[in-house]
Amino acid sequence: MKKVEKGYTFIEVMIVLIAIGALATMVIPRYFGQTERGVVAEATAMLATIRQAEVAYNLENSAYSTSLTSLDMDTPTSTKFTYTVDSAGATTATRSGGGSSFSSTTIILDINGNWSGTHPYRPT
Repeated sequence: MKKVEKGYTFIEVMIVLIAIGALATMVIPRYFGQTERGVVAEATAMLATIRQAEVAYNLENSAYSTSLTSLDMDTPTSTKFTYTVDSAGATTATRSGGGSSFSSTTIILDINGNWSGTHPYRPT
């Protein structure tokens, strides 16, 4: 009677690992792009809120605020972006965080509602 061996050969295991590696190389870049888009969505929502507070501040004081603390709103807390305002009413979110390939990129919302900046996923 012949002995029947059970299990996978080395070649079969290597083929499966190569297939998993190929799928991972396609999926991982898309995943990181999606997570960054989510972070940008949070920043754009905060910029719109700050812009609304700037408009209200301008109506009351006939000038735009140069400080987030003078606006009648909670100061935004984020580990991904830092927010600033200028005397022209533009609000800027600068991407912070070490190691991110998007570090030091900006998203700017001016008082007229126009988007600009250097972040590749900023609204247009």
